[in-house]
Formats: sequence, C-alpha cells, structure tokens
Amino acid sequence: MTDPTLSRTDHSATAEKSNIQLTWKDFSTAVHGTAVGTNGLLAAVSTGLAVWADGLGRWVLCGLAAVLLVLFVGQVVVGSIRARQRERARLAEERHRTELTALREESAAAQQEAVEAREEAARTAERAAGHAAEATAERARTQALHSRHGAALTALHDMWLGYPAPYTDDVELTYLVGADTGGDRVVEHRRTTPEPGSSLPFLQGRLTTPTQLDADAVSLADVEMVTRSEDDRTAIRQIALSEAPGLLRCMFVFRPAITEPVSWYARYRMPGMWDVLRDTGHDRLTWTPSPRVEDPERSTLIRLVVNFDFPPDAGEDVFVRDQDNHELKRLTGPDGSLRYRWETEAPRPERYGWDLWWARPLEGRRAR
Repeated sequence: MTDPTLSRTDHSATAEKSNIQLTWKDFSTAVHGTAVGTNGLLAAVSTGLAVWADGLGRWVLCGLAAVLLVLFVGQVVVGSIRARQRERARLAEERHRTELTALREESAAAQQEAVEAREEAARTAERAAGHAAEATAERARTQALHSRHGAALTALHDMWLGYPAPYTDDVELTYLVGADTGGDRVVEHRRTTPEPGSSLPFLQGRLTTPTQLDADAVSLADVEMVTRSEDDRTAIRQIALSEAPGLLRCMFVFRPAITEPVSWYARYRMPGMWDVLRDTGHDRLTWTPSPRVEDPERSTLIRLVVNFDFPPDAGEDVFVRDQDNHELKRLTGPDGSLRYRWETEAPRPERYGWDLWWARPLEGRRAR
C-alpha cells in the first residue's frame, strides 16, 4: 500500500510544500536542541583560555572553536535528516490511511451497486415472469376465441348447406398468368341474383389454388383479397372457412343482405399458381361449379366464362385447349395482354378442364 504508484495526484503539491517547510523547521529544532549546551561550553572554554592564552594558546583556542563549530553543524544536519525522515514516514502513513479509506469506500460502493444490481435483476425477472404469464393467458384466450369462432363458422356453414341455395350466379373467371411467380392473379366477376322474395346474407366459394403435391397451404391473408360491389351500395366481407394445401374456401358476407341482382368482384393474388406452366411448358386447370341443394343435377351458375391472360410478348408460343380438345378463342385483353376465352351457358355441376401450353425459352423458364 506504500507503493508510490498508489499515491493520489492531489497529495503532490501538499507534499512539496511540506518538504519546503520541513527544512527550516528541522534547522530550528536542531539549533534549539544543541546551541545552548555547545555555546555554554564554548563560552567557558574561551573565557578560560582567554585569561592565560597567548601565542600558541590562541591557535589552540581557535582550533577548538572550529571543532565545536563543525560538531554543531553536523548535529544540526543529522537532526534535520532524522526529522525529515520522520516527517516522510508520517506523510506516507497518512497517504496509506487515505488510500485505504478510499479503497474501502470504493469497495462499499461496489458492494452497494452489486446489491442494487441483484435487486434490479430480481425485479426484472419478476416482471418478465409476469409478462410471460400474461402472454400465456392471452394466447389461451386467443385460442379459445378462435375455437369458438371456428365452431360458429362451422355451424353457420353446416346450416347454410342444409338449405336450398336461393340464388343464381353469372360468373366470369380471369386467370392472369404472370411472367414470374409474383405476377399470378385471379379476378372473379359475379352477378348474383337471389330468388324472388329471398334475402341472401352470404354465400360460400372455393378459391382457385395450386394443387400440386408439394404445394403449401395458402391462407386468406396471404392472397390479399379485395372484394367490392360495382354500385358500392353493398359491403362484402370475406371469412376463411378452410385453409389447407390445395383447398382455400371462404364465405362472402353481404352487408346489407342482397334482395336483388348485385354485380361484384373478388380479386386476389395466387403466387406460384402457374410455376409448373412456366417450368415445363404445360399445365392443366380444372374447375367445378357448385350443385344446387334442391336439384344436384343443376349448378348454381347460369353462365360461366373463363379467361386466360398471358403477357403481351408471349406471341405464338401460347395456346389453350378445353377438355374436348378445342382450341380457345384468341382475343386481346383490356391491358393489351394475350387472352384466351371459353364460355358456356348453364354449366352442369361437373368438372371442367383446360390445358395450357407455353413454349418459353430456357432462360425464361428459370426466371421466378
């Protein structure tokens, strides 16, 4: 603890000042301690010799005085050195005590900080445990709410299927085949007509999704569906009924319930729907109209139109055939796209299919 490296910088000026004052103090102490006896002895000897000394006696007297003077100066110097050493030892001890006190204070402060840190950590852990418990309870409440919501939708769906469908639909499906995965979209234009005297609060439908074996499940939130009536007098809300790989079924709720013909559309994204076509040059689409509950031999549709829109630069590399191997009519879409169109009146509730070919260059097939 007495190592000079542990000393504080604020002691330097005080130490130098104390050393300066120490020289005069030591000198005064030494003089006071030795001057009286030495001067008395010197005076006595000088007086005695002065009486009888002459000639050689004077030289002896001078030599003796010189010796006494040297002894006096030496005693003063030795006393000063010893006093300085004692003062340095005292200053070193004071610095040691000061540094030890400072170290104890720092140690106490560090211990106090450690105690406060442990207390804060304990409070943080307690808050985290409380938040975790709240999050767990919130998840449980959310799951319970979802379960009740799903049960209500299932009951509503089952109730709806138990009644005859009091409406007919005129449907036009437009499939936009993008140049890459992100460009695949579907637009469904419908004109829904309730039977006279009926009120239609909602209807259910199955969206077109990829059906290959490795296809992932698609949720209603993923497709970013937009629904709107053409006259803007009827609000249309979508509620998911089933979200599974290859199957996305939802319910369209009308507010207010429709009692007369309403034209509306549903537009949604379906990324990757035509990846097989872009990769292999061929793909097949199937679509089945819903049967009427009271008459399963008839569908709810009075007309079905299907459009396949390709990028304008597809050119002669594209053609589409129906299930009877008839090539579809080739048109120009509203945005300059290459459109193939198929339509039929009063389709039956059976599967309809179309084969699409697109002879793309290899570099175009790799682009996703």
